[in-house]
Amino acid sequence: MAFSAFSWPFRRRGSGGGAGGSGASKSAATAAEEEELGVTPQLLDFLRTLSPDAFKAAALQLQGGSTEAAAGDLTSWQERHAVLVLSKAKELAKIRYDLCPRHMKDKQFWKIYFLLAKSYISPYELRAIQKEKIRRMETENGKSKEVITVEVEMQESKGSSLSRTSERDLESQV
Repeated sequence: MAFSAFSWPFRRRGSGGGAGGSGASKSAATAAEEEELGVTPQLLDFLRTLSPDAFKAAALQLQGGSTEAAAGDLTSWQERHAVLVLSKAKELAKIRYDLCPRHMKDKQFWKIYFLLAKSYISPYELRAIQKEKIRRMETENGKSKEVITVEVEMQESKGSSLSRTSERDLESQV
């Protein structure tokens, strides 16, 4: 079986099955992973409402206003989210199969997906970005986790208060 040597994102994680407590720990780890990656029941319900036409219409709208630069590759969080959501939402996997590559490229499909599902997944993606910032700051500074968490929260609150004051300035000018 030469294919088992290749890394394939849709391959089952554990080969063989074994009875006992391992099944319960696998489902608990999967539930934690689903929560971390934002694959929630609300997202899955939303994905059931999507159709290939929704992706085609979004692609036309993106082409109509294509003065913005093309988005880069998916982040590691987005890649992990995409693999998990394809395994959980068979409807999305079918839409992707129908559209790619005949109607759009895979990269465009995922760009549209993340735009359509933004309201469902953005809090989880932001949390992953915050965790990555904390990890990076810990390794750079060697500080404790509590101090760094406070620093990240303070930076974010400064940024949000600055944006609020600029909004007020604009409103007062109008």
